[in-house]
Amino acid sequence: MEAEPEEMQDIGRLTWNPQDMELPYKDIFLPFLYATVFLVGIAGNGLLIGALIIKRRIQRVIDIFIVNLAASDFIFLITLPFWVDKEISSGHWRSGSFLCKGSSYVIALNMYCSIFLLTCMSCDRYVAIMYPTTARRIRTKRYSIAVCICVWALSSLLGLHTLQFRELRTYDGNSYCLDKEIPFAHRIGSLLMMILAFFVPLVSILIFYFSITKKLCVQYKKSGKHDKKLRKSIKIIFTVVLIFVFSWTPFNVFKLIAVLSGIQELKPPFCLPYKIAHLGMEVGSPFAFANSCVNPFIYYFFDDYIRRAMVRCMFPCITANSPGTSLDSSNTRLSYSLTARIRSEALSRKRRRSESL
Repeated sequence: MEAEPEEMQDIGRLTWNPQDMELPYKDIFLPFLYATVFLVGIAGNGLLIGALIIKRRIQRVIDIFIVNLAASDFIFLITLPFWVDKEISSGHWRSGSFLCKGSSYVIALNMYCSIFLLTCMSCDRYVAIMYPTTARRIRTKRYSIAVCICVWALSSLLGLHTLQFRELRTYDGNSYCLDKEIPFAHRIGSLLMMILAFFVPLVSILIFYFSITKKLCVQYKKSGKHDKKLRKSIKIIFTVVLIFVFSWTPFNVFKLIAVLSGIQELKPPFCLPYKIAHLGMEVGSPFAFANSCVNPFIYYFFDDYIRRAMVRCMFPCITANSPGTSLDSSNTRLSYSLTARIRSEALSRKRRRSESL
C-alpha cells in the first residue's frame, strides 16, 4: 500500500483547534491570577534580593542559595506578561515566535533551577545538622557559589530541549505557542530527563528532610517539649517542601502522562490520555507559576534574619537590632548541640568499655 503524502497526514492536525481542550472561563480568572503573581512576585523577590545583597551583603551560606532561587523566580516573572496577554486573547499568542520559544525556555529554566537549588539547600541543611563536624569544613561561601554556578549551567542545558521543540503554530488564522510533534526517540529522552531532572531530585529532597525531621524529633524529645527553636525548624522544613510539591508536582505528573501517551503512539492530540494530560497541565500551570511569588513570604515569616533585612530595606530609617533566631544560626546551634551529644555518648561508651575491662 502506498504511503500517504505528508500533506494528507496533516489534514487531521489542521482541523484540530487548541481551544477544544481549554478550561471554561480561563480567559477571565487566569489573566487576573497571572497579573497578581507578576506584581506580588516582582515586588517580593526584588525586595528579597535587595535586602540580602545590599543591606546584608550575604553574610550566611544559606543566603547564597536563597538569592539565586529568588533571581530564578524574578527572571521567570519578567516573561509572565506575555502569558497574561495569551490568556486575555483566548489562547492566541500575539508576541511572535522568538518570545514563544524564549518564554517557554525561561519557564523550563526556572523549574530546573528551583528543583536543583532546593535540593542543594536541603543537602546543605542535612550536612549541617547530621554531620556538623564535616559541615564546618565544606559549608563555605566559595563552595556555595560554585554549586550555584553549576546549577545555572545544568539548568540552561536542560532547558534547550524546550527551546528546540517549542514553536508557533497557526490554526484557522490564529497563532498558538505549542510543542512540536516530538519523534519517538526524543520522547524517550524527554521521559528520562523528566525523571532524572525532576522526580529524582524531588525524592532526594523528601529523603533529606525526612532524615532531618527524624533527627530533630529525637532532639526535641530529649530537650523537652518547650523548645521553640526546634519546632520552628521543623515548621520551615515542612512548609518549603509541601509548597514546592503542591506547586510543581501536578504539572509534571500530567506532563509525564502526555509524554507517555506519545511514546505509546496513541496519536495525540486525539487520544483520551493526551486530552486529560493537556487539561491537567492547564490546571497545574497556575500553581506552578504561583510558586515564584511564594518563597519571599516563607522566608519573611519564618526567618527572623531575612525579615529584619527586608524591613530595613523597605524602611531604611529603622534600625533592627533586636535579637532573633534565623534559619542558618538555628542550624548552627543544632549542629553544636548534636556534636556535643555525639561526643558525650562516645565518651560514655569509652567509660563503659574501660569499666568492663
